[in-house]
Amino acid sequence: MRRILLSCALLALLVLSAAAGASASGKAGFVVVQKGAGDGGVSGPPVVTVIVKGFVLGRFSHEGQVDIFQLPSANVGQGAPSWKGADVLTSRIKWHGSGNTTFKGTRLSGSDFRFRAMGGSYRIVVRGSGIYLFAGGKGLVMLRGSRFNPRQDGRFAVNGGPFRSLPKRLVTRKIG
Repeated sequence: MRRILLSCALLALLVLSAAAGASASGKAGFVVVQKGAGDGGVSGPPVVTVIVKGFVLGRFSHEGQVDIFQLPSANVGQGAPSWKGADVLTSRIKWHGSGNTTFKGTRLSGSDFRFRAMGGSYRIVVRGSGIYLFAGGKGLVMLRGSRFNPRQDGRFAVNGGPFRSLPKRLVTRKIG
């Protein structure tokens, strides 16, 4: 019980700090994904891609892969991405952004693990099934569920809106 209360207090503190930080430059928002799944597993297209100045907390209840890129921002050094799980493989990757810019990141793959990225700007790409994700701050989210099994691909909510089934085609929404 004490762990649950401590986790809830920490999450509330994170949400409030992200909202306060983003409110100086505009309205903060959030996205929630529950039981997300796409076609093709970890080899398929991304289920969720988040580009946010704020934080991202996530976990896989099944198998998954997440690419985490820390983007340049005024808050670099406030925190580095971290992860926890018994079966997590890590590797270094690169992403070629707009122009000639290349960002170095970390790819995590495995099953039943958690990840987080807080205190900066991030691009996070998530593939697999059993995806739970909570991101807050200001930015964009791109979502895509299953074309073949749309009733079992999970649901999402953006900026306090109602939960909806993940879309069959790629959809982009603003966070904040």
